[in-house]
Amino acid sequence: MMQSLRWRLGGAVAVAVGVVLLLAGFWLAGQLRAAMEQAARTRLQATAEHLSAFLPFESPEQWSQGEYAQPYSGHYWVLVAWPAGQVPAQYARSASLTDFPLLDGAVKAFEHGGQPQLWRQQGPLDQDLISVLVPLPVGPEPGRFMMLIAAPAEPLDTQTRHVIGALWRGGVIIWLLSIVTAGLAIAAAARPIHLLQRQLEDLDQARRQRLDAAVPLEFQGLVRGFNSVLDQHARTVARHRDAVARLAHELKTPLAALQQDAEAADTVPARTVLARVRRMLPPIEQEVAKARIHGPTPGLEPVLLAEQIRRAVQVCCVDHAITPADIELRVPDRLRVPIEARDLYAVVWNLIDNALRHGGLPVRVQAEAAGFEVHDAGTASQPASSSGLGLGLVETVLETYGWHYEIRSSELGGRCVRVSPRSQNAPTA
Repeated sequence: MMQSLRWRLGGAVAVAVGVVLLLAGFWLAGQLRAAMEQAARTRLQATAEHLSAFLPFESPEQWSQGEYAQPYSGHYWVLVAWPAGQVPAQYARSASLTDFPLLDGAVKAFEHGGQPQLWRQQGPLDQDLISVLVPLPVGPEPGRFMMLIAAPAEPLDTQTRHVIGALWRGGVIIWLLSIVTAGLAIAAAARPIHLLQRQLEDLDQARRQRLDAAVPLEFQGLVRGFNSVLDQHARTVARHRDAVARLAHELKTPLAALQQDAEAADTVPARTVLARVRRMLPPIEQEVAKARIHGPTPGLEPVLLAEQIRRAVQVCCVDHAITPADIELRVPDRLRVPIEARDLYAVVWNLIDNALRHGGLPVRVQAEAAGFEVHDAGTASQPASSSGLGLGLVETVLETYGWHYEIRSSELGGRCVRVSPRSQNAPTA
């Protein structure tokens, strides 16, 4: 999993760097090509101006074609007179163009505004040429004469290919170096994750009980939550272990007494057996109910409190031979409590049963946004003390959900058992 994450990050970085370098390469290649064409255009303009300094600007009849072209055999040129509103007149041309027309390029250039743009043409023997139309500031009418000068395109194209090739080779090298550097950076940044993975492996092999808190800021919340789950699990296991020990102790005493009675006589009276069984059944039922409660955060779906209270009231009315009118309910129908339904029923039934058994009628159940209360009148013939109410299962359930209960005096004359959350897990209407 760790290698997969590294490969994914490395692939993402490689693609991102490659796209950026590709776009930058296209842009830079275009800029270099334009710069080299600008340099070629400047050289042609300088050559044209230098060449025009040796030409006599006379009437065309006095020219000897090709006479002034020999010192500049590396270029083709045509000298043109362009009177305003008239057809251009060709004054002279290089000797190499005696039998080849080159004036068409000048006409096209002039039609596009006469700007010194670089044009590509076909010269003698199908040679690729680059040409530019240069206005000449010389002669009897400055600006009237222009020179179309051309040169072979091969040197410019060769130089362009070399520069662009070097650019792309440099881009590939930069891309590879970026990938290697990014891989090293990803490996260094992922080291805390790798260490956390090793801690989880040690935890799985029972070589440690918790995760170290010295992790990056992004993982601190995860580590705290995981450690909280581990602590809750440890408390749950300890609680179950204690429950099994208590259950064994509760069962050992009546079973030992029953064994002694059986050894002392051939038969054991049914009354003795029933007494021992009645003593063993409540702790068994209680510990079984406790064992069902496990995990750090049960009851994620809030349930209606009024529904579970009505169920508990119906059962208590049958057990204690009373009517529903003897128990006053002040519970909103839509009040929900974030406790699992069966656990909430166990809490409510135990509280109402204890109120009827140890407190006496009338009994009142009321709820508000911060919890609920069970009141009794304190009219029972043998009321129990606060420590003898038998609320062990209630305490276990509430502790599991982060709730608690407290006992105080009731306005009805007996006790009031109030159940409320310890933190923000309050009931919501």
